[in-house]
Amino acid sequence: MRIVTLGPKGTFSEEAALLYQERIAGKNEPEKINFANIYDCLQQVESYQTDRAVLPAENMVDGIIGITFDALIEFHDFVKVCDEVHVSIKYVLAGRIEDPKQVKKIFSHPSALNQCAHNLDKLFPTILQIPVASTAEAAVKATEEPGIAALCSPRTAQEYGLNILYANLADYPNNETRFFVCGLSDHPPTGNDRTLLAVRFGVNRPGQLHEITGYFAENGIDLTSVQSRPYKVRPQEYVLLFEMVGHKSEPGLKKALQQVEQTVRTTNGWKKVLGSYPHRK
Repeated sequence: MRIVTLGPKGTFSEEAALLYQERIAGKNEPEKINFANIYDCLQQVESYQTDRAVLPAENMVDGIIGITFDALIEFHDFVKVCDEVHVSIKYVLAGRIEDPKQVKKIFSHPSALNQCAHNLDKLFPTILQIPVASTAEAAVKATEEPGIAALCSPRTAQEYGLNILYANLADYPNNETRFFVCGLSDHPPTGNDRTLLAVRFGVNRPGQLHEITGYFAENGIDLTSVQSRPYKVRPQEYVLLFEMVGHKSEPGLKKALQQVEQTVRTTNGWKKVLGSYPHRK
């Protein structure tokens, strides 16, 4: 199976892709994993260039990865969330230096810096923290310039030949990121599933959120998450994101989704089911 994920090589996204590959194939084959940005990953699935895209969805400390949900909304006609992968997140500070006192700048992905903010401020209160596109890019920079340290995974530090200056820098020891696996269709029902839904009202009025969440309550559907994303077409308007227990094909959930669609259509809005997938732990 061909898999694409968020690059470059050495990121937590690659680790998630390897875990998914092992789940479905029984082994890791890094050479079969390609890298792209999030939108290009879904474009490759849509155009049959790859079978699955593995994308970061939510970190338990830093919250949802907004660009992933925005891309799923855009590609929903062709690409669906069909599985999920959970990756334990461990951060180290690493560089081509021997002494932490030699650190002049710290590079990492903005989310990683947020997830280690307290520990970094305690250890390096005066050191400049510079956000970059990925933890792997931070590791590359640490190989190129003296005094640069990268906040990255232990695996990334090892891959780029960096010395670990501090281990276990995450502010919360049980830190985890959930990744969505995306394909051209949903996963068949397993009996332990989740469904992801996006809703936009064309016209706002009081009580709309109460009304549509009431449909889920009436049909015994447990909402596990409610989020919002800015609607990119119109300023100061939003798309609501719901994750819920159950598969979209189950009678109760199917009825609730139909009721939501009828209500949203009266406002000239829309609803988009972004996928049904097994719930993994």
